Amino acid sequence: MNAAGQSHPHWQALLAWLNTHGMNTSPEAMLVQAKSSPGAGHGLFALRSVEPATEILSIPSSALLNSATLSPCYPRARRLLSATQLISLHLFLYRPTGSQASTDPLFGPYISVLPREFDSHPLTWMLNSQNEHNDVGRALLITLPISVMCNLRKLADRFKADWRIVQQYLKDTIFEHPISEVAEPVLESLQSKLPGCQEDYLWAWLNVNTRCLYHRLEQSPSDQNNLTLCPILDFANHTTRSNNMSPQRLMADKTAAPPKMFERDFTILSPSSIPIRQGDELYLNYGAHSNRTLFVDYGFVNHVPKDIFLRGEAHGESDVQSAIERLFEARGDLGTWMKEVLKSERYWGDWTLHMQPSPAHPSYRLITALRLYHLFPTSAKKVPLDAEAALLPWRDTLSGAAEKVSEKNEESWRNTLLQLCSTLAEDAATKIVSSDISAEPDQTKCQWLPWMKKNIHMLWEEEFYVAKEVANSIHNGEEF
Repeated sequence: MNAAGQSHPHWQALLAWLNTHGMNTSPEAMLVQAKSSPGAGHGLFALRSVEPATEILSIPSSALLNSATLSPCYPRARRLLSATQLISLHLFLYRPTGSQASTDPLFGPYISVLPREFDSHPLTWMLNSQNEHNDVGRALLITLPISVMCNLRKLADRFKADWRIVQQYLKDTIFEHPISEVAEPVLESLQSKLPGCQEDYLWAWLNVNTRCLYHRLEQSPSDQNNLTLCPILDFANHTTRSNNMSPQRLMADKTAAPPKMFERDFTILSPSSIPIRQGDELYLNYGAHSNRTLFVDYGFVNHVPKDIFLRGEAHGESDVQSAIERLFEARGDLGTWMKEVLKSERYWGDWTLHMQPSPAHPSYRLITALRLYHLFPTSAKKVPLDAEAALLPWRDTLSGAAEKVSEKNEESWRNTLLQLCSTLAEDAATKIVSSDISAEPDQTKCQWLPWMKKNIHMLWEEEFYVAKEVANSIHNGEEF
């Protein structure tokens, strides 16, 4: 049983608000409560024992924060903004001040229980790197693996693009045609300080990026706008174990969306295979993501015991795109031409190493890129006259007409990958014992710093073991 602490200070206000949306929040009906969780902020804990696959929560559709419930307030937004942009906009407009409650007349009690800051999130470090008060973030950024920094820059680009669109929407739409649900003082304040509001929008955007769940709202099941923020459920912390809660999936999720799909409540079931005891913490599983992805998107990692890595049982992954890009760049005009070939075939980028499924292996995309790289002598830097004809055996591997370009090509790309793995492992081993991670900055400035250093240490450990295991596979002659 987990040792839960005090309930969230805005918990009762949240329940009272949910009750106005038709949810039974009486003590007899509630099976969970949000309380402080040791080392993890707040968590969701069982108030009584629960059998497997039991309905724990059913949040009314009107209390879900998504494009469907917000569109009536922003009638022009549905065609101008994505769900992420729209939800972030609303949170941005009604961010609580200090410890006060949000002034939003629609979702205020829910917004009030969202995290008040994201100082420990790496995107905050990157976007505030010029801030003189962000010395902790700057010190941590330089300790990250290159692959993590690359992904973090992509996330920052996505945030900046969303922020530009939302600013334009505010200037062109809301300020020109004020919406009654947005209080006039809010609009007046925004008009004077909008260019300097990035920090507030970042807070809103990170709440969406770290807490939104899949929820079918559009005709297409894969539509990017099929997401929602869900009260109470977003208190649940992440786990890699199987004892996690799960949303109830209906047949409608897999078929064409019926009319008024958005009016469906969001129902959560207890773990399917084990009972929950009173006082147990209830978790969600964010999906089978690499630690790199978890760190960049959510700001934490799964801490994998060393013996799991040594047994080759970890689901480790390493991104080697920057290293492979350098190989092609060093080939001059020929490298540029090969890059365009890979782009045209949609094999440029997303090159990774994996520990699972066993044996540890490179991604097919990486193999494809390396086969092309070794199609010509590595000393060649000019595009040969017969380049297009030389591509034919490589294209045969793409179509399935051939398994390999040639035995020589196979040996060459495997040797290059072996050298790459050796370099990655050596670099990671150096960083694991480096004082850069364990020394600065001053730990008195933020309580999350020791935990974050462990997260970064884990990122380097994963880089090390993935590279070592893939190298072992090559040494063992494994076929990929």
